[in-house]
Amino acid sequence: MDSIWYLLLCGLMGVQGGMGVAVMHATFEHIWYHFLDWLHRKEYIQRLAPSIKVTQNQYFKESFWAVAVGSMPVSAAGFYLRHGFWNRCLFSDDIVGSLLFTWFVMVLHDAYFFAVHSFMHLCKSVYKRVHQWHHSTNGDLTAFNTAYGDILDIAFTFGPFYAALVAYVYNQSSWNALDVICLMWAVNGVDIMGHCGYDLPVWIYASGSLGVLLAPFAQRPKHHYIHHLDPRYNRSLYFTWWDRLAGTFRENHPKVVNDIYATPWSGKEL
Repeated sequence: MDSIWYLLLCGLMGVQGGMGVAVMHATFEHIWYHFLDWLHRKEYIQRLAPSIKVTQNQYFKESFWAVAVGSMPVSAAGFYLRHGFWNRCLFSDDIVGSLLFTWFVMVLHDAYFFAVHSFMHLCKSVYKRVHQWHHSTNGDLTAFNTAYGDILDIAFTFGPFYAALVAYVYNQSSWNALDVICLMWAVNGVDIMGHCGYDLPVWIYASGSLGVLLAPFAQRPKHHYIHHLDPRYNRSLYFTWWDRLAGTFRENHPKVVNDIYATPWSGKEL
């Protein structure tokens, strides 16, 4: 009986943990949205496709529930294993180690994401049931579109991978909290920038990704935006090599005006 009550407690804490993750993600989206909107109003940045009218300037409640429910199983597992986690947790200022951990995890997640995401696009019944909602806004994107979609969409593309990552971290003799902080910053930053719809200068996408988007064959914000204009292409999330190998990479799109606004921080000539 005690074990049943304990499992119920883990489920309850999983619900609370999922809600907490959704609140943090919503906060992150709001900060990015208002920051980029401010830069846009100051004419430091401009839309990738100025011809597409922007109407998606409100936060979606569907985004909140997609992130919350998708995070609940991982949160429940984390609570169940909490003693092992906290006993082996440390906080090191080894920023290089944390960056290498972040980049390595994102390389692995990119392969997983490409496989699952491609399956969603190629299997028409799955696309209509699970993923089509995320593409309903086409090129009318802002930072608020990052997690907009079906709960199963987020659950499939992120849940199993991060559940495996939790299991991996749990089996280590020690783990660095800074690794997790850096990973969450970079993953959310890249995802949001890929859905923001803006032509971003290097200083923004380098800092927002902790340098990931400076790597060779990285997927710049423009590339994922093109995926929303033409879902046949650019199905990866962080890098372009899987799309290049599969013949689904696209560098430009007729609606996207490349290098449309030179800024004092972009490295382009004014």
